[in-house]
Amino acid sequence: MLERRWTPPGVRLPDHPLESEAVAAIIRITGGNFRLLNRLLTQIERTIEINALQQVTKTVVEAARENLVIGQT
Repeated sequence: MLERRWTPPGVRLPDHPLESEAVAAIIRITGGNFRLLNRLLTQIERTIEINALQQVTKTVVEAARENLVIGQT
């Protein structure tokens, strides 16, 4: 899904390809849970918008994860 640039409805991520470390972090955090993937991608969009960033990096993914209440990883 990430390779095909899927995002939840209304979520727009930068056009730059996702860094491989960012993809690995997303997979590790979500563990295949589609609902969690949806929430995390939404939070990633917010993090990018607030910080005026141009690319999804591992740091962005981890910052987005910290702002979600999803338990321990």
